[in-house]
Amino acid sequence: MSLENVLLDINEQETEEMQVAFVVNDLESAIEAQRRIAWFVERQAEIDRIIEKQIAPYLAKIEKIKEWGIQAKVEHEEKQAYYTILLEQYMRKEIAEQIEVGKKPKKTWSFPYGKVSLKKQQPEFQKDEATLLEYAKLAGFVKVKESTDWAELKKSCVVADGKLYDMNGEQVPGVVVVERDEKFTVELNN
Repeated sequence: MSLENVLLDINEQETEEMQVAFVVNDLESAIEAQRRIAWFVERQAEIDRIIEKQIAPYLAKIEKIKEWGIQAKVEHEEKQAYYTILLEQYMRKEIAEQIEVGKKPKKTWSFPYGKVSLKKQQPEFQKDEATLLEYAKLAGFVKVKESTDWAELKKSCVVADGKLYDMNGEQVPGVVVVERDEKFTVELNN
């Protein structure tokens, strides 16, 4: 019998055993349960390795295609920018001429392929934060956010009877202590 056949038989036996209702009721069955968990984790890792191996050649091709796409677009982006500048210059010239003759300028134009417009923008504020902060402090335009230093507060208190007490034995208001069950974890050796 070949090694592959032996491994197939073992896998089939394990699969059959896993389909039978399993009960953990002693140390041996607990160890068996963890062995089975380790087996499932190994199978998942094996599937992940296969996925990565199968995807790898395509990832290189995808990156190559993306790079080609970026390069192929450059010429079109440059021409788009060129025609955008020409349109903007023409529109600004027309608006200036309308203002010159006393007409209210039309700042949105519709064409068969879309619209072009000139829109008023909010000014950009370039700030020197240090200088501005000094002014804001004097003028009363500073925000201060208060919050509890929970880590330090918790260190200086004790929990008793579902309540939090400070060092003086006074109950800390605004805190309810909810005890929780222990968290179960499974760790596998590599």
